[in-house]
Amino acid sequence: MKKVALFVTAAAMLALTAPAKAEPRNDTPQALACMKKYGFTYAQWRANAVPGEKANPYRACRDSGKGGR
Repeated sequence: MKKVALFVTAAAMLALTAPAKAEPRNDTPQALACMKKYGFTYAQWRANAVPGEKANPYRACRDSGKGGR
């Protein structure tokens, strides 16, 4: 019975914390400019089809506030 209660508690905690880990919006003009700079589209990003060697610098660009400049 303790295992079931532990599982339920863990599942509830995960459900409550999952939205906090969401990334910033990716459809802003700045984010779209950074996508263009690193050579992929919003549709590719949404489909999780962007490799890490493009995704990581894209995130840095998006979060830097400099856009595609």
